[in-house]
Amino acid sequence: AREICQLAELETEARVQMLDEFTENSDNLGSTEVIVSVAVLLTATDEVSGNISLTNDFLNVVDNIINVDVETLQETQESSNTSAMILEAIESVAEDIPVGNTSEPVVITRSAFAVSAQQIDLDQFIVIGQTFSANLGTFSDLN
Repeated sequence: AREICQLAELETEARVQMLDEFTENSDNLGSTEVIVSVAVLLTATDEVSGNISLTNDFLNVVDNIINVDVETLQETQESSNTSAMILEAIESVAEDIPVGNTSEPVVITRSAFAVSAQQIDLDQFIVIGQTFSANLGTFSDLN
């Protein structure tokens, strides 16, 4: 856990990349490592937003953490609200995913989740009377 804490002192790119490497083997992450990893990851949220490369690395770390065994995730949620913090961070980062083409969404998939972002012309959206929906599903049975 001390090694993870020291990552907070690094520049954002190095911090997120090193955190990705450290969390890559989810079997080695206990409750303390998950809590500290989430805390360090959250320090990068603002700086990651809008940078697609860092966003991908950020989402790799989230995926690594999500793939920790269920008991550890439940324990860290109960003690430190980690799952809720991760969801909030994903939302913040997803808001600023660079979208180049308004007709095509940007889709980023990981083993445990997917993020999709699409630019919508709100004026046209309201005039046409279209609706927007989101579907949640299970992407794997890892846990």
